[in-house]
Amino acid sequence: MKTILNAICSKNLPSRDIKNANKVNILALLWAVSLIVTSYLSTQAWFTEIPIAIAFLLHTGIGITMIFSYRHFLIELDEMERKIQLDALALSVGVTIICFSSYSILDKNGILPELDSAYLIALMALTYMVGIISGRLRYR
Repeated sequence: MKTILNAICSKNLPSRDIKNANKVNILALLWAVSLIVTSYLSTQAWFTEIPIAIAFLLHTGIGITMIFSYRHFLIELDEMERKIQLDALALSVGVTIICFSSYSILDKNGILPELDSAYLIALMALTYMVGIISGRLRYR
């Protein structure tokens, strides 16, 4: 159990990498919160075109900043941790594509309801986390 917690908490990473990871994590949290707040506010009558445009720009700006921050994080990692990160990304994208395409077949035939994109984002995030943890357990 301690090994799993160490993999989750990045215990073996240098302080520079932990600092970069924390920056990415904070930006990811801000991005998710901005999505939730914007989605909620868009249901309000007073939330008209100008506030929607501002919220859109803020949400997109946070997302772009998060992408560049993650890229910086990847560049500064050692080769083993970069491999773990890229393997986790490949796993999450692959699982998401397979699940989406399989679900689409059932959706088009009326067996399942239309898929909400939030479920795909959640699936991708969870698969990425599983990939990171399993990679750190395997390679450390």
